[in-house]
Amino acid sequence: MAEKTVGYVEMEWTCKRCGTVNRGTQKTCSSCGAAMAAQEQFQAPTQQSLITDEEMLAKAAHGADVHCPFCGTRNAAGTATCTQCGGDLKEAEKRQAGQVVGAYSTTPAPDIICPSCSTPNPGGSERCKNCGGSLAARETPPAKTAAPGRPAGIATSRVGIIAIAILAVVCVGGVLLLLLSLRTKEMVGVVQSVQWERRVDIAEQRLVEYQSWEDEIPVGAERGACEQKYRTTQLEPAPGAEEVCGTPYIVDQGSGVGKVVQECEYRIYDDWCTYTQMDWVVVESPSREGNDLNPEWPVLPISQDQRESDRSETYMVVFQSDGETYTYSVNNPEEFTQFFPGSEWVLTVNTFGAVTDAQEK
Repeated sequence: MAEKTVGYVEMEWTCKRCGTVNRGTQKTCSSCGAAMAAQEQFQAPTQQSLITDEEMLAKAAHGADVHCPFCGTRNAAGTATCTQCGGDLKEAEKRQAGQVVGAYSTTPAPDIICPSCSTPNPGGSERCKNCGGSLAARETPPAKTAAPGRPAGIATSRVGIIAIAILAVVCVGGVLLLLLSLRTKEMVGVVQSVQWERRVDIAEQRLVEYQSWEDEIPVGAERGACEQKYRTTQLEPAPGAEEVCGTPYIVDQGSGVGKVVQECEYRIYDDWCTYTQMDWVVVESPSREGNDLNPEWPVLPISQDQRESDRSETYMVVFQSDGETYTYSVNNPEEFTQFFPGSEWVLTVNTFGAVTDAQEK
């Protein structure tokens, strides 16, 4: 699929020293002043909204930030000397970029509980609306727990166990069927009767209606009604194509800003049409059958505008063995003529009672 950029969002990072959640572009902790370390990772923002500020968007295009090799301070890409200690940043370590940090959502963030007075505040707030205290060390409402006596995840576990059990039964059943079909036994059978049938299809030219893409209609055919129908998918946009995109997600740019992207493809629609043309159609299938060893083809009542289309033939032999009846399908007429009624044959029979081979005794 093709990657489409939706926009950019400012991410967040959590101070390892005091637990304060900071804005992504902020390079030091707003609570204790500690610098963001190289090993600390950005996370998806609590309140996700696309950046509209042109200056911030321009900074996002500069690339990943770098960490000073002398004091570890995080500096913007392209900075020559460290803003903290003045050290040379030529050998500075660039932050990793390209990691997916989570899905992008326009759903309002959950309330933040003030750690001082327990007042719920809108997601993304920095100060409590009641006491004015800092909300940097955020707490979200506790997750709902499972009902007493039912540990969380037990239903999911049971579903998984049942699914695995069903799969195991199917696999074991398949193996057993295969093993049973391979198990055979030999017995002597007497030919009780024979059956044969021969059939011939007769075709004539008639006007037939078909359906196809407009550009694949045969030359000389008469086109009928058409309708727009999905034909194929491609990665690049095209006139009239339908854009279909997946769920947007955020990709870390290494600068405190995340790029919101989504995978898209383009569905191409085309004319699906009916058309008519003359073609050979089976109109009659005369057959002949019998219970002897002299199979014959039926007499064909073919007129001048008709022709023979296809031939088919079946040959069956019925054996009697120990009071049981077994049916054997023969492949060709030459083999079929050997099964004289009353003759004895050594039969190979599988577990399901099917004759897999017959040899004259």
